[in-house]
Amino acid sequence: MIKSTAPTRIDLAGGTLDIWPLYLRFGNPPTLNAAINLYAMVELTPRSDRKIFVESKDLPCQAKFNSIASLPERHPLDLILKTLKYYQPKKGLNIVTSSEAPPGSGIGGSSALNIALHGALNAFTKKGLGKRQMLEAAMNIETQVISVPTGWQDYFPPLYGGVRSVRPGFDGVDSVALPVSLHKLSESMVLCYTGNPRRSGVNNWKVMKKVLDGDHAVTKKLKKIARIAREMDKALTLGQMKKVPALFAREWEARKALAPTISTPHMDKLIAGATKKGAQAAKVCGAGGGGCIAFMVPFNKKKSVVSELVRLNSQVIPFRFVQRGLRVQVT
Repeated sequence: MIKSTAPTRIDLAGGTLDIWPLYLRFGNPPTLNAAINLYAMVELTPRSDRKIFVESKDLPCQAKFNSIASLPERHPLDLILKTLKYYQPKKGLNIVTSSEAPPGSGIGGSSALNIALHGALNAFTKKGLGKRQMLEAAMNIETQVISVPTGWQDYFPPLYGGVRSVRPGFDGVDSVALPVSLHKLSESMVLCYTGNPRRSGVNNWKVMKKVLDGDHAVTKKLKKIARIAREMDKALTLGQMKKVPALFAREWEARKALAPTISTPHMDKLIAGATKKGAQAAKVCGAGGGGCIAFMVPFNKKKSVVSELVRLNSQVIPFRFVQRGLRVQVT
């Protein structure tokens, strides 16, 4: 059996600007994120025949096929099937996937599952891909499945873990591990889940199209997000943690200005309630419209903030930031 796990993430600043060619348009700004201990998991068991069995415990959905050649072009489990086609296993197998991240949480659960799947199939087929090769294959396959460009940021935390600055350049995109105390950062944050999104908060494809069409208002808002991301990168790199909550709050305000639908009335109520109880800053994770909210909270205020979020009918999710990324175990 092969068991592959990869962490999800909380995005700190700069999202949307990790999509080509947006980052080129705005001077290659960084995107900041950090891996957390809510994992995506893939269990792969070899079979004695050529059949392929696939199950997603989260959808839930399962399917069985006679061989790799019989995989359909379109299917609810498209991401898994297209990844299987890429690796072309010579033997049959059972794949079972699951995630500790709630559905639509905005913490990169699908990308973490994607990376965990690549880790398992790379080991099973002995394809010998390095982490960078797996990252680019995962990103390109997901782009093909969802039919819109994907950004780079969500693939680095599940692969490498830790707090990272995803830094695009003219010769490609790389990431740098930042010297941040994961224990202290974990102590300063609260994560709550507000429910599966009923509508999309930020449509990155529409944002990109508006920039390419010369929309000055959207361009101005993205310039502000890029500026905040650079400041956040500098603060984290230099260990200036006291500056981070204010930057986190500014990022959220800029994000809301870009796409007001990123929040909902319920989310606004949660943020207002947590702020009254001592939260310094809050930010909806990912595309929003539901999902998770991350709060920056002084340690001595966490109990009050958590109690208020529970009172307001949200699910507080225990978590911590983690250093490790993809882990593949073969037994």
